[in-house]
Amino acid sequence: MGWLRDNALAVWLGVLLVSGVLLTVVLGYVGLVVTTALGSGAGAVGVLSGLAFPYLPIVAVLVVATVISGLGFSWSLLRRLSIPRSERLQSAAERVEREYPAIDGLGLSETVVPPEPSTEDALDDLKRRYVTGEIDETTFERKLDRLVANESVDDATAAREREAVLDERSSERSS
Repeated sequence: MGWLRDNALAVWLGVLLVSGVLLTVVLGYVGLVVTTALGSGAGAVGVLSGLAFPYLPIVAVLVVATVISGLGFSWSLLRRLSIPRSERLQSAAERVEREYPAIDGLGLSETVVPPEPSTEDALDDLKRRYVTGEIDETTFERKLDRLVANESVDDATAAREREAVLDERSSERSS
């Protein structure tokens, strides 16, 4: 499965090209037969009804294969492009996935997840909050000590998430 996921763009392009060429060949043959029959004076309805049974299922399968491979190729191409990442896009994608469960398997919300903040980003955010007056000096020093004491970005992120949950709970209790 790993190889297929890594080479999805090439696989979808290959299937798209093969199905598109086969569809073109079959439709060209049908067009040639109809043109030849009309040139010889045969009725168009009779010729088309004679071709419908053997070629209509083939054309239908090729059209479906071409459309699906075109969508797969487009999706693989879009996944490789640089997509903006933000919490707003992630929440919107999660809402769409909740509303339409069939979309959930595409991993849209995971595609737009913002990158984890670095320790420097957390420190800059903490400084900004202190300067703007969102937090007082003792809170700033406590959070700064915790941020400096954390050895990894994961610890800082976990602490930030815990604080957000605690802030939500305290605001729910007060209202």
